[in-house]
Amino acid sequence: MKIPDTTRSSVAYSLLTLSDGALRMLVLFHCATLGYSALDLAIMFAGYEAAGIITNLTGGRIAGRFGLRTTMTVGLVLQMVVLCMLAIAPNFPSLWVLFVLQGASGVAKDLTKVSAKSTVAVESAEGNLFRLIALVTGAKNAIKGLGFFVGGGLLWGAGPQFTLIVLAICVGVGVILCIGQTQNMRAANQVPGEGILSQIAAINLLSVARIFLFGSRDIWLAIGIPLYFAAAPGWGFWQSGAVMAAYTVGYGFIQALTPRLLQGRPAPAGRLTAVVTALPVLICVGFATLAQRGLLPVWGMVGAIGLYSMAFAVASAIHSYLIAAYAQQADVAKNIGLYYSANAVGRLAGVLLSGFYYVNFGIVGCLVGAALFALPAVLCALPLPTPSGSITIKHAVE
Repeated sequence: MKIPDTTRSSVAYSLLTLSDGALRMLVLFHCATLGYSALDLAIMFAGYEAAGIITNLTGGRIAGRFGLRTTMTVGLVLQMVVLCMLAIAPNFPSLWVLFVLQGASGVAKDLTKVSAKSTVAVESAEGNLFRLIALVTGAKNAIKGLGFFVGGGLLWGAGPQFTLIVLAICVGVGVILCIGQTQNMRAANQVPGEGILSQIAAINLLSVARIFLFGSRDIWLAIGIPLYFAAAPGWGFWQSGAVMAAYTVGYGFIQALTPRLLQGRPAPAGRLTAVVTALPVLICVGFATLAQRGLLPVWGMVGAIGLYSMAFAVASAIHSYLIAAYAQQADVAKNIGLYYSANAVGRLAGVLLSGFYYVNFGIVGCLVGAALFALPAVLCALPLPTPSGSITIKHAVE
């Protein structure tokens, strides 16, 4: 039976996303057992995020020239190479070698993401764009959450080398599926001499908001929270990985449901986006106050993550809809690449600040830092326009 190209692409992207989440937990926890500090881990993952900035800026241009199938295949192969190299050295090499390997993994992930989301934005009809973008983004995060659990669980039960080999095989299957696609769709070509920024002001503004939104999230969830749970009495790496997995799966589920949660309202724009973005800020402030007073036990922190993830997921889903809607006006792949490059800038700042705050101020400092960092995202969202020709969300879910 012939497998459609869209199915091949979706499965390949899902396999890479699974490996990406599992690899992050494996490296985080295994390096912690080897004596790496929170700041060491932050520097290591900074390579992943820094590579994402460059890849997202150039990925749209590469896709426009060589095709979306090509960029996805290259990303999958690169991820498989990284996994195999780490499997050869189960004790893991030096910090700076890991920095480079994490950078290569970041390139792999963002090449496939730009390819997948550009395909959705190019092929989808306006009437179901919000639903499709929410489903793609939500499914990606749910699968990444499953990867967190797989990474933590297999590390605890089978060790790093076996886990890396299994992940490499999974990505290899994705490579085979991607190579077998019959079409190599090209994104719209870029205008020669055009700069990095978009010609659409709303995309530039939304990209700035994305920097602060995702930087805020990672300030307390990238390094601080996993190490906080792993060090809690009676807890360990697999329990911490399970919490991170549950958070990410739930986050993805809420993202996918966002069109229905907002059913009947006008298509989202600035004011609604600003209000929703302010909710995670308030949640961080509230739970930081409880933690500072010693009123927030470990399981209470799990509840804090749950509330935060629900509010953050809705804000993120609205962002993902808006960028796809704005980007349809011109040069889809480039505009989406700019937006996700800004996303990587935010994650880079968040990862580094997460390690710094956790070492110097503990989890309370991470929560306060996250709240302060998110404030510009609220302000940048206010002037965002309603996408031209947009429809109501009720229509989008029908």
